[in-house]
Amino acid sequence: MHKTRLLMTALLMGCVRAQPSPSVLVEEDPSIVFPVFPEESVVEVQPSARPYVLDGALLQALSIARKDFLPPTSKDVPCQDRPEAHRYRVLRQGDLFFIHISEDPAACGRTYPSLDSSAWYAISQDGRIRRRVMDGMPMELPADAGVEAEPPQVVPAEPGVAPAMDSTWNRPEQPWPEELRDGGVAPR
Repeated sequence: MHKTRLLMTALLMGCVRAQPSPSVLVEEDPSIVFPVFPEESVVEVQPSARPYVLDGALLQALSIARKDFLPPTSKDVPCQDRPEAHRYRVLRQGDLFFIHISEDPAACGRTYPSLDSSAWYAISQDGRIRRRVMDGMPMELPADAGVEAEPPQVVPAEPGVAPAMDSTWNRPEQPWPEELRDGGVAPR
């Protein structure tokens, strides 16, 4: 009986894990508006082409955003959740670093990124996350933020039918085919 208790205690102690570190405090300052990163103005850093210098504050901001967005690196972390499977865009305006992290599906041999696989960060030079917007969260400012935001677009639809939003597979002016309404299956 004593050996059984000792064995059970040893097994339970093996299952005890360190408590995860507390979440990073995010200030969620609604007055911060994320800049647009036009594709034509983005410069891709290619260290093999020539050397680059990154200051410590930028490296710190990137590290804070990466640690907040991605799980700790280990051999058990799936490819799409590793730092090297992401692209990082950075812009500094005053004492804020604006960082956009997005999944690079090609890094894991995939064609399309996962859902909810990117985030925006505004990190101050002193290392505080001033604002964070994950995929699926609204980028607009709330109405009570003191800045007038555009009202959301309302697209009417018949009951049980998803509105035909502007996308790569549906143009807004194209109605849903009758056979696809209310969960129907398209004929083959």
